[in-house]
Amino acid sequence: MIAINNPLEVGRKSNVDIATQYGLAPVYSPECTRLILGSFPSVMSRNYFYYGNPRNRLWSVLARITGDTVPKDPDGKREFLLAHKIAMWDIVSYCDIRGSGDADIKIASCDQINDVPALIRGGNIKRILCNGAKSYDLFMRYHGDKIDIETCLLPSTSPANFKFDIDKWRDALADN
Repeated sequence: MIAINNPLEVGRKSNVDIATQYGLAPVYSPECTRLILGSFPSVMSRNYFYYGNPRNRLWSVLARITGDTVPKDPDGKREFLLAHKIAMWDIVSYCDIRGSGDADIKIASCDQINDVPALIRGGNIKRILCNGAKSYDLFMRYHGDKIDIETCLLPSTSPANFKFDIDKWRDALADN
């Protein structure tokens, strides 16, 4: 007998792959003036550093805007961010997720959301730059009424985003 794949099952992911994953610690100092807020680290980033997928545009975009070189390792990336007064964190602390896509993030309670107000309290953050719609939507839902700081929805630097616009990132990183 020949097995024929059901077209509705091809490409479907099973729930067996879903597992609770934990995010990364923030990169922050009180001198930082911008906070880049992502949604949750990709599979390639979880055991490495933020935006670890080499196809993600973030590091090349930051280097191009700042006129600096792309840092090569986690220590270099941390130093790069702090030298340019940029903090970095993700809105989601931990979640059930399969893979890396924002659509796969499963949040059951507000304790899975990082306490962004506590992180930046007493510091110099002037603008929060949300890297994509998921981080912006979650930030606004859980913290939008708690922080009186300009918050920008920026095009995701993910390689899956075909409508990326570097000018929006340049404007958001500018000191206005």
